[in-house]
Amino acid sequence: MRLLLIAALIAGIAWVLYRNVQERRQVWLGRLSLPGRWQGEQDGVRYRLELSGQADGGEYLEVNEGSDGKREERGRWRVVGSNLEFETLDSSVSTCELRLFESGRIGLHGPGRERRIYVRSGDNVVMLPRRRG
Repeated sequence: MRLLLIAALIAGIAWVLYRNVQERRQVWLGRLSLPGRWQGEQDGVRYRLELSGQADGGEYLEVNEGSDGKREERGRWRVVGSNLEFETLDSSVSTCELRLFESGRIGLHGPGRERRIYVRSGDNVVMLPRRRG
């Protein structure tokens, strides 16, 4: 009986800790507010990142314009821990460190996105999730 009581106590503590972590994650994702249009410029290259979907994942389109022309990349994105993971249509995956500097301003650091600062676009367009099916 004593072991059953200890096991129930441990399970209760684990459940409370799990809920606490999930609530903090939802608050953090809410502060990030990733779905929408992000843009920036670095070393003469203008870039735009459009994220659609839910707070922790969805589809993306990235457009880079520089002296060597225009490049587009499409695929799926998701938040994994404190990283942003991009999976292109050809299934190649790249992971970037994600940092929130202030509301409407994030930083990404990873392959192809070294030390980039993105600022939320100031338009009134709301990206809606696409229906599947």
